[in-house]
Amino acid sequence: MKGTVHIQVGRSDAKVHSPFEAKDIIKGLPHAWRAWDKAEKCWLIQLFAVDTLTESLRREGFTVRTTHDAGARQQYSAPPPRAERNADTWADSMYKALGKDLGDKAYKALVPVLHPDRGGDTACMQQLNAARDRARLQPTR
Repeated sequence: MKGTVHIQVGRSDAKVHSPFEAKDIIKGLPHAWRAWDKAEKCWLIQLFAVDTLTESLRREGFTVRTTHDAGARQQYSAPPPRAERNADTWADSMYKALGKDLGDKAYKALVPVLHPDRGGDTACMQQLNAARDRARLQPTR
């Protein structure tokens, strides 16, 4: 067994107090779902990410202890995904065919081509970002 991670669920977000060894698992969450609180030296995560993070931490051998502040919700659910992010897109197929490591290299090569600020296509860039986020949440074999 590895260390213990304490998740303190509040009304709008959750504070994650964890040993250093858990940081890579927490950083596996999409960047928009997490932030480092320098003052309190803990991670702040979106409420809908609590279940995903808990499952990932337990899978890696950490003990997870969850407490709830007064008035905090006991159940969390992910925000409804946008329709275009649910479908299996070309980018999802790319990650499935290449695997996570090569898929990440392909992602880096495609960003300069697809990014809207560089003349690329917004929808394709969104599909690529969504596929990368989904690939990050998949357990490694």
